[in-house]
Amino acid sequence: MLRPPRPRLRANQPHKTDNRRMAEKYCIITYGCQMNEHDSEIMEGLLRRRGYERTTDERTADVVVFNTCCVREGAENRAIARCESLRSAKEHNPRMVVAMSGCVAQDQGRRLLERIPHLDLVVGTRDYIHLPELIQRYLVDGERLVATEDIDKPLSVNTVPVRQSGLRGFVNIMYGCNNRCTFCIVPKTRGEEWSRPVDDVVHEVRAMVTQGYREVTLLGQNVNSYMTETREDFADLLHALNGIDGLWRIRYTTSNPKSCRDRHIGAVADCEKVMENLHLPVQSGNDRILRLMKRAYNAKRYRYLVELFREQNPLHSLTTDIIVGFPTETEEEFEETLRLVEEMRYDSAFMFMYSPRAGTVSADTMRDDVPLRVKKARLQRLIDLQESISAEKNREELGRVHEVLVEGPAKKDPEALQGRTRTDKMVVFRGNPRMVGNLVQVKVTGGTSHTLLAEAVTREPEPLEAAPAT
Repeated sequence: MLRPPRPRLRANQPHKTDNRRMAEKYCIITYGCQMNEHDSEIMEGLLRRRGYERTTDERTADVVVFNTCCVREGAENRAIARCESLRSAKEHNPRMVVAMSGCVAQDQGRRLLERIPHLDLVVGTRDYIHLPELIQRYLVDGERLVATEDIDKPLSVNTVPVRQSGLRGFVNIMYGCNNRCTFCIVPKTRGEEWSRPVDDVVHEVRAMVTQGYREVTLLGQNVNSYMTETREDFADLLHALNGIDGLWRIRYTTSNPKSCRDRHIGAVADCEKVMENLHLPVQSGNDRILRLMKRAYNAKRYRYLVELFREQNPLHSLTTDIIVGFPTETEEEFEETLRLVEEMRYDSAFMFMYSPRAGTVSADTMRDDVPLRVKKARLQRLIDLQESISAEKNREELGRVHEVLVEGPAKKDPEALQGRTRTDKMVVFRGNPRMVGNLVQVKVTGGTSHTLLAEAVTREPEPLEAAPAT
């Protein structure tokens, strides 16, 4: 893919031996999930290593990267519109390099160059590790590039990500997805599953701990299908990470009911550093709709898995994803979803209306026949139900004491502190600023459906654990 640059030049491009300075400032604009956020952190690390400096102003940046998501139409449209808005800035500064990475780039490829005349680079979901070389090649050749060929290759990242927090960080444990859910574009844009070796993940997390990180979130499209070439599975990985000195907390997302196994459930129960929150997307409570979605489980199996998990992990919180208005969904089938939500009593949920995504089976073979007004009405009923359940569950927290990892000042009240419980609930409380970065005990005094209010039980912060020697 990365051939040596040809010597042919464009009028506004410097010769590769020109001593004039290279582009120095970059701006990365991210849309989408935690996977996209972490990809952006890695791209920042790659660019910083080449001497670039970060800016938040894309109009004055020398390199602008739009890291995109196409799972939902809204995020894709916003990313493309913002990229299109850079046309005048690019005309003012022809040396500006405008790149698009992520799922939209992988999905649309060269069509993006046709659609956006000032877009210079289209970089796929596993090709982004070559971003600095692609930028240099464009600056020398002056030719717009599409790099999307590495989608099914193992991904080896040899750089330190620029993480947004010095306390909590994302760690990719696998890439791609082998499921074929009919509504989902991810297998097309992220490729086949490939799991990183356990030792590689452990090495990265140990290095993070020496830098002061105390919590990691393991990322994958389907983390509980993690399986290395040496047949080590997700349970093996959790046990290995649980033994790292100085690491306090382990989270993971996202799990698929199809791949939920006894070993996974047992490892979560056995590993004290694995936090008490399970995100288990159900998508629908109706078996016929689940079959149309190709989710490979039914509502009975889902209920069984939740029951089994709660038996072994009774203090866990439970969150989920739900789609309403899938093609041919009837009112009765939607009400089965409502009944399942009432039964499961999720702590929170991500809830969406179905919208067809080009390239998915449902978009290509199913008619989007549920009227928009019906979808909106169903979604609102679902949101109202879940909000009431979330509020009830948070009211049940009154008087309980939780361990909280203090992240910093609260977003809406800089005089207060905020952090998350082991069950991944956000807590706001008054406390000593020295508590930031420490584990403290708080007692819940109130809250809403989304946030708990509390008072500190720990008056002075516990001393930070010394980072282990490498």
